[in-house]
Amino acid sequence: MSTPGLLANRDFRRLWIAQAISLFGDWFTYVAVGTLALSENTGLYGVAAVLVAHTLPRAVLAPFAGRLADRRDRGGILVVGSLLRALVVLVMLAVVGSGDAGTAVLAGLVFVRMALSAFTDPAASAALPQLVPTHQLGAANALLGATWSTIFALGVAAGGFVTAFVGPRGALAIDAATFVLAALLFATLPRLRPGERTAADASASMVVAPGFFAAWRRTWRDPALLNAALAKIPVALANGGGWVLLHAVAGREQAGAVAVTLGVMHGVRGVGTGLGPLLWARVARLRGTVAGIHLGTAVTLAGVALFAALDAPAVLVVASVLWGLGMGATWVTSTTRLQLLTPNTLLGRLAAIDLMAHTCAQCVGGLLGAVLADALLFPAGAGWLGAAAGLLAWGLIVLLVRTRQ
Repeated sequence: MSTPGLLANRDFRRLWIAQAISLFGDWFTYVAVGTLALSENTGLYGVAAVLVAHTLPRAVLAPFAGRLADRRDRGGILVVGSLLRALVVLVMLAVVGSGDAGTAVLAGLVFVRMALSAFTDPAASAALPQLVPTHQLGAANALLGATWSTIFALGVAAGGFVTAFVGPRGALAIDAATFVLAALLFATLPRLRPGERTAADASASMVVAPGFFAAWRRTWRDPALLNAALAKIPVALANGGGWVLLHAVAGREQAGAVAVTLGVMHGVRGVGTGLGPLLWARVARLRGTVAGIHLGTAVTLAGVALFAALDAPAVLVVASVLWGLGMGATWVTSTTRLQLLTPNTLLGRLAAIDLMAHTCAQCVGGLLGAVLADALLFPAGAGWLGAAAGLLAWGLIVLLVRTRQ
């Protein structure tokens, strides 16, 4: 299915635009918060604390968020969640302006904001199969993945320059405005009730599970579904360690250049995450397949390991592109498989299981990477640990799935 054909679908087009607008503001804040964390005298622990605040609440609240997405109108969840996130960002703006934004306060506010994202992410993922036919899901996820990556690259690069020249408050103000605008667009979507059947449900057994753990039991009994739900864990572990290392590299710059360096480095990685889904979508053997997941995982781990191994600027650029390319491909491929294999009434909870798995993994990778890097005074250790943990997790998941078959 071509991109113009997908965008002719009015409801999908509105979902796509709303998510793009919200993401653009997110990446402004991404750089601003990272810069604030590096400005504190807390070493890489402060960077890891911000990473945990970005990821942990989504993991903790995923079971509740997934169940809510399977019981309430998914469009309403997107609207309310976006408006509440705008409110939290305004509080962050006020705190930064008062000069009281220490690492703990900043991390706490980021925690609250990301807790709200834990409810909007499963709702958006579960809404997609209700807005596009089953045969278009792969193309829709590839477009969303490419858009995420493009917005990431543009947003972090622009956010780096905005933060460098007008400060974190300007970036936060833009973020708040984007959430409000996204909420207005989400409000134009049709009602997305979980009980309504989709084309995918016509051939799927409609098992209505009473809760999150029942959905997990269903996943555990289905090896293909289990593989799709756990597929992001290896790349998330590597990403957590690599994220800490990337900030350590940027932190070596002079104070005024830190934000710009962060923006450029994240932007280069974002280019890779955009290319990955597009390349995988053009190869039938990789598009929405287990082979596509495995190749994406291998490329991610290789990219993070190369980033840790060599410090030359040209090598860091190549490594960042590979890192992002593998992550983007793995994300889109595993998400597409999860949506295709899951009945509509379970989509929210399965999206929550997926969310919980990869956010916990990223949190662990970042924390352990920061501890190792600070203990050994060896920042590259964070990247090496992330890549090694990802490789170990990859092997264990393959063995687990095989034993379930």
